[in-house]
Amino acid sequence: MRTLAILLLLPLVALAQPPAEKIDPQQFFEISKARMQPMMQESLPAMRKTLDCMKQADDQAAYEKCAEIMSALDQKMRQKMGMPDNPAGAAQAHKQDPKSLEWTAENKQKMLQFLERSIAVGTAMNDCFTKSATVEQMQQCMQANKPKQ
Repeated sequence: MRTLAILLLLPLVALAQPPAEKIDPQQFFEISKARMQPMMQESLPAMRKTLDCMKQADDQAAYEKCAEIMSALDQKMRQKMGMPDNPAGAAQAHKQDPKSLEWTAENKQKMLQFLERSIAVGTAMNDCFTKSATVEQMQQCMQANKPKQ
């Protein structure tokens, strides 16, 4: 799930200032769009599949089955972004196995809310990437399509 959160935040980089190397903002946007949009298009179906699975899950075993969908996506996205599975020196406390989380009705609701929000944000970003040719268009699109809290 950690990579999913990172993946959903990365398109915001496309809206931010370019790195200090003085790259042209439009060029930075185009590079970000080319890298991020394919990952967004790939992650959205997995998030929807996980959401559908979670809606039906009613115990720990079912939750773990749903968590496997996101764990597989997490691993695939980390590889595509060139991120190691276990970065050297990373605190293991930050890497929590989804199967180690206790299944409760409250946790299910939190996960459903997280997935619904993630899908809404990801869909808006993907749509805006598709519609936008400039940083300004992307900013305007995201502002107009800002998902509700």
